Amino acid sequence: MTDPRALDAAAAAVCLAVVAQVRPDQLDLPTPCTDWSLGELLAHQVAENRGFAANVINPPGAINREIWQPGRAETALESFAESVNLVTGAFRIADLDAAVEVREFGVFPARAAIAMHFVDYLAHSWDIARAIGLDDPIPPHLAEAAIPYAEQIPADRPPGSAFAPAVDTNGTASDRFLGLTGRDPRWEAAL
Repeated sequence: MTDPRALDAAAAAVCLAVVAQVRPDQLDLPTPCTDWSLGELLAHQVAENRGFAANVINPPGAINREIWQPGRAETALESFAESVNLVTGAFRIADLDAAVEVREFGVFPARAAIAMHFVDYLAHSWDIARAIGLDDPIPPHLAEAAIPYAEQIPADRPPGSAFAPAVDTNGTASDRFLGLTGRDPRWEAAL
């Protein structure tokens, strides 16, 4: 596996551009992540950013797992950019071969953990964009780069898993990536 930090940073830029278009009055909107409103999805992303940042620079077991717990949906929008800067900075100095604990998923080399974050970032960038009625924000080159990582997501995805079951799709690289992450590229916002 190559160094995924540039891909993750590019996905961060996509996500920041999309989140910059979210208004506070939209936080209750539904998202393609059916268990989360837009505010809850943003709170999840903030917690993921903070959790990955803490764990990539500390040895497994040295971090309080509570850091992964999402905070309040109402404050996620205002703390989003700070969390992006935190995780991007931590990834920049990470030892790619160091062991990183990723929530309930286990311990991985940092390069694999960063690739997991990249896939999550890209998928949630689309979720956020679609929730507020924007077109697919994923650039084709990032979708193509994400497909090999998304293909490694285990096929067994019971209810409550990090990703919904894969969706058969044809079409663009983004559509194929989204399908691998359990998303229907035709999902429409309920505005």
